[in-house]
Amino acid sequence: MLALLSRAKNNPKLMKTKKSRQRSMFVVAGETSGDLLASRVVRTLKRRDPKLKVFGLGGPALAAAGMDVREDLTKQSLIGFVEVAKHLPQIFRRFSQCERWFREERPDLVFLTDYPGFNLRLAERAHALGIPVCYYVAPQAWAWHESRVAVMRKVISRLLVLFPFEEPWFRERGVEALYVGHPMAETIRPTAPQPFTQALRICVMPGSRPSELERLWPLMLTASRLLRKTHPSACFVVPLPPSVPASVFPGLTDSDPFSFVRSDDMKARGACHFAWVKSGTSTVETALLGTPHLIVYKVASLSYRIAKALVKVKYAGILNLILGRLAVPELLQDDATPDRMVAETLAVLGSPERLRGQRRAFSELRKILSRPAHASANAARAVQEMLR
Repeated sequence: MLALLSRAKNNPKLMKTKKSRQRSMFVVAGETSGDLLASRVVRTLKRRDPKLKVFGLGGPALAAAGMDVREDLTKQSLIGFVEVAKHLPQIFRRFSQCERWFREERPDLVFLTDYPGFNLRLAERAHALGIPVCYYVAPQAWAWHESRVAVMRKVISRLLVLFPFEEPWFRERGVEALYVGHPMAETIRPTAPQPFTQALRICVMPGSRPSELERLWPLMLTASRLLRKTHPSACFVVPLPPSVPASVFPGLTDSDPFSFVRSDDMKARGACHFAWVKSGTSTVETALLGTPHLIVYKVASLSYRIAKALVKVKYAGILNLILGRLAVPELLQDDATPDRMVAETLAVLGSPERLRGQRRAFSELRKILSRPAHASANAARAVQEMLR
């Protein structure tokens, strides 16, 4: 025994303890919104433990937070059954690469953000290799695809959720869920209502995925030209996600009054009178800013038919789902036409009662999502506990 202790004392590798060993975490965030949410957690973790090794798949926000981003997934986010099927070989190659990293680098924790089609399968592989999984931003199993819960219950060590109703829903089904609050409620401050003494300003948000831009941008561009027939001075603002260049918005002419904003885009959105917003995280952002808006969405026809058969909720917008009423109008699939967009926009802007109704709904949403406070720090604390 004394000889063994003597050899260990003279061998740093043998003396290296679990306490002193560098911790590591593998992260996947597959979309611009997930990249941003995960980056806030990673930044907090790196501030608390500068030696923490964070690597994986993400985007520019995670890279800026100190993560070793080995592939930028925000450049090609996919949605819809048809769109995903077209890219299956690439997805399988990416999945195999992640498995190799798991085996070769053995992270202490796998931290997966949203992106359920890919991340839930990756969680299964991590679990099979004995690596604990923390999942951030719950798959919307309460809306559709509840069959995912069986997999989640088996392979996810802890699920961090953003909406208060999600924690009891998942816990009742055996998933270890924790409500941490919504980080947007702490980072997005509401803006004052914009007076109609200036030219009408419309915020245009067709999304960042190529498939979304392909279907929604032409609708919104055509709607902008229709709107200018009755409001010639109207102008339009497009917030650019970090991974999306202005060149992906084709068809603009010199007579189209569009401006593209990348820095301080929240301020630009808040300064608009109204917004056309694709369904998703951006609707929560717009509601927290206090900007009146309508939700527009369209996917491939086959994807829509499949989704319609599976979806169990009444509304597409998160705000409408949480409040249980149509606080913000939704134009989906065949209803998403330029004529309908313009008609609905003018109907809301021309009705003081409808404007007040939207703003009351925005205040309700902020109160719900603001408790508990410090959402990103809460998520980081939960991750730290797992890393220990």
